[in-house]
Amino acid sequence: MFQFRLLIFLFLPVLIYAQPDIESTEVLLNSRWDVQHAGRSENGTYFIVSRFAETNHIFLWHPDAAALHQLRICASEPEKAFWTQQGDLIVACGGKLFQLKDKEIKQLMPGRDVVAFDPKLNHTENLLLFSGQRPNQQEMSLFTFDFVYQNLNQLEGTEKHKNASWSPSDELIVCSSVEHEKHVLKLLHWYDKPFDTIQSDTLDLHQAIWSESDFRLFVNASGKKYHYVLNMRKDGSNAAVIRQSNHPIELLEYQPEQKKILALEKLEDGRNQLIHITLKN
Repeated sequence: MFQFRLLIFLFLPVLIYAQPDIESTEVLLNSRWDVQHAGRSENGTYFIVSRFAETNHIFLWHPDAAALHQLRICASEPEKAFWTQQGDLIVACGGKLFQLKDKEIKQLMPGRDVVAFDPKLNHTENLLLFSGQRPNQQEMSLFTFDFVYQNLNQLEGTEKHKNASWSPSDELIVCSSVEHEKHVLKLLHWYDKPFDTIQSDTLDLHQAIWSESDFRLFVNASGKKYHYVLNMRKDGSNAAVIRQSNHPIELLEYQPEQKKILALEKLEDGRNQLIHITLKN
């Protein structure tokens, strides 16, 4: 039996109940493409960051099309990317961010003395969240950049925090960290309110993404034998196993209109395949 606790001022024990919340799992691209990252736009087009000959490349792909179309956005290897609501593609390459808009490429935050990785745009698209590092810093931490006022803000106390994700209301951020050799989740307000911590006595919690609301999370976790996808409240309670696997799983995004989680599954040969986990209504 798994046990979770939310650390604010008290330890709150919470049970996980195994429930058949999953409807099916579909392989979108098999391990031949060794997908490193991916995302789906509103019109159903995917960007795919794949690795070939020890080098990352970025492609556009639609399930109705047979081939992937390669994009050349920057001189460095693409690492992470995401779609905006307007259909623009933001790509992280070599510590810099680029925007592909109407076939024009421009660099974001030019002249800012900070390297940027793993960018995430909030739902109102005025705040960019990313993992970054200034020249005088020894550790990566979380930053926000305000497109309206051009403010660059480092979130205090977020050294070594990663896998950050905006909640649907843009009020909360969930990210991952390591405490006492255990992988835990951190919840914070983007304007620097104190952290809450979700941790498990039996599992490492590596990463979380949000469901349709600020109240539930999908969590990537691992135990001594299996890897799990969990559905839980943001306080760690009412948790249920969505998927149990022999392979590590990385959660990419939740698509609420389809009730699908886009994820990567790492196979025995070390390659990743892109999958859809479809939830029951």
